Amino acid sequence: MRLNDEPFQLVKEGTKTIEVRLNDAKRQEIQSGDFITFTNLKSAEQITVEVIGAEVFTSFQALLTHYSNQVTGFSNDIQLSQKLASIYQIYSQTDELAYGALAIEIRLITK
Repeated sequence: MRLNDEPFQLVKEGTKTIEVRLNDAKRQEIQSGDFITFTNLKSAEQITVEVIGAEVFTSFQALLTHYSNQVTGFSNDIQLSQKLASIYQIYSQTDELAYGALAIEIRLITK
């Protein structure tokens, strides 16, 4: 999976432990014990994480309300509306209604 530089660095540091994705057909295959390699879009650096768990939510709002800003990779001063706006730059609300949101709990394996 590809990640922008900032969330990539947070995963690498171990502070971002929840990856937020659309629960599309590809992501519905993710299970505990799987390994994901993230590629930094800026540097092409890669890190590997283990999937600890995956939880489906009906919306990104429900997911982001459930988890803290820190574990989802947002700074503490960012409001819910700002987090949603950043996610809607990546995923459409139509897709969100069709698939829902997925919180992937991860643990860093390699740096």
